[in-house]
Amino acid sequence: MIVGSFVSFRCARYLVKDDRIYPFAIAVVVGGLVAARIAHVSDNWNVYAGRPFELVAFWNGGIATTGAPIGSSIAGYVMARRLRLPLGFMFDISVIGIALGEAVGRIGDVINGEHHAVACTGLAWCVRYTNPATLGQTDYVHPIAAYDGLIMLAIFVVLLAYWRRVRGRPPEGRAYSAYLLLFGGARFLTSFLRVDPIFLAGWQEAQVLGFLYAIGGAVMLPVLSARERLDRAGTRGTTTSE
Repeated sequence: MIVGSFVSFRCARYLVKDDRIYPFAIAVVVGGLVAARIAHVSDNWNVYAGRPFELVAFWNGGIATTGAPIGSSIAGYVMARRLRLPLGFMFDISVIGIALGEAVGRIGDVINGEHHAVACTGLAWCVRYTNPATLGQTDYVHPIAAYDGLIMLAIFVVLLAYWRRVRGRPPEGRAYSAYLLLFGGARFLTSFLRVDPIFLAGWQEAQVLGFLYAIGGAVMLPVLSARERLDRAGTRGTTTSE
């Protein structure tokens, strides 16, 4: 959170010079955590159904990051409107930091062996956890947390480069749309290597949410890009007529 927020704050200074970015960031983080916890509980309801007092115990069982974009988007929208911040711009700079933060966060998952994966053979990077204190599997499996970390690092690089190219050229929100497309698509695909509960129609919860995010981003990104082209064409037409 600290690393991601630092990057987002630096990006925000391109347009927002005052301290409104701080309450906005708090809202995005809290909203993301709440939604991620809800996603984790719903994905493991058979565990929590008999222990309702643990529903809000973030330290017990963890969170599901695929649920975070929903809560972060809702909280960010409300706070941006309340603080009169440019909505699309704030969403763009937020997902840049979020992508980097998720990449850093996967280091902890690698250490404790979270996110059980399918068997891995014949690859130099297959892993197994021999320490009984970890959560990992004792058989050789794919290092799915490392995959996710590297993917999120790549997404961060892509988003930052893309945002630098389109910033200041409305409409804003294209980096956010690209995040939904890339993050959603990646989680949908990497989930085939995970050993997680089936959530809906043979898909894991991460696959369902990832698919929806990817579809949303795939629709929003070309629409926003088309709006920019139309705006530029209209501007050139007005200049020519004058």
